[in-house]
Parts: sequence; C-alpha cells; structure tokens
Amino acid sequence: MFDFHNYIETLTRECRAASAAGFTACHCAGISSLDGVLDRLRTSRAFVCADDICEESTVQRGGGWYKRRVFTVFLLHRYDVRRLGDQLEKMDLCRELLRQFHSRMIHDADDLSNRLTYLDVANVRSRELGGNFLNGCTGLYFMLAIDEPTDLQYRPEEWAQ
Repeated sequence: MFDFHNYIETLTRECRAASAAGFTACHCAGISSLDGVLDRLRTSRAFVCADDICEESTVQRGGGWYKRRVFTVFLLHRYDVRRLGDQLEKMDLCRELLRQFHSRMIHDADDLSNRLTYLDVANVRSRELGGNFLNGCTGLYFMLAIDEPTDLQYRPEEWAQ
C-alpha cells in the first residue's frame, strides 16, 4: 500500500519553499484535534500536517477493483497578529506551497501509475481556513484521492456455506 504520510514528508523536505519557510511535517487525527500541530506549536511556525484518518471507498477502474483513499493535508502558518498584512502574507505562502506540491504530484503521478497507484491530480480540492484559525494560524487544507488495486476475489473457504 502506498505510504501517503511518507510521501508528504518527502514533499515537505524536498520543496525549497517549504524548507526556506520552516515548514515541519507532522500528523494529526482530524481537524478537530490537529495534535501534531499542537505538539509543535511552541517550536515551529509552519506545518504540513497529514491527517491520519482518510475516507475510503471501493471503485471499479478499467475492469478491476480499487481501494480509493481520500487524504487531507493541512498547510498552516502562524502569523503576527500585531503586524498588519502578515496573515495575508502567510496565506499567500500556503497557497504557493499548495501550487508547488500539486505540480510535484502531477510530475510523480506517471511514475506511480506504473506501480498501479493512481493519484487523482486532476481533482485536488482545497479550502482556506481563514484569519484566526488555531490561535494565530492561517492556512488551508487540500484533499487528494489515491486509487490502488484491492483483492476482492471470492474465496469459498472463507464462508461457512
């Protein structure tokens, strides 16, 4: 199975804009907790936080069955509430980081499809979180679907009848 969290950590580490702005990769268990961000809030100012919880479904693709997992990633940056315009600057940085991540995902999609892992790069949805999200943080989140083959072969020995 494709290790999405490792992939996001790699993107964060290899993206020059993310490195220059001090973005730290972390994990969370949904928007209601953002535990990975809260654990690092005093030591870091910028976060790429991959949600550990994903939405799953089974889909047919080209005659085969695939498990579709939809992951959510938060791009968050703290800002100085006393400095006019700082929130907008940090939001613009998060938008640019999303653009760069998306371009890298498009680049990586062909190689991954050779391993029967399909990134839905044509439909990356995002939503901005607004001004004062999480005590002086701003940013956005995006969602990405990944399709991988799943074995749904019927096996009589798994059934009592």
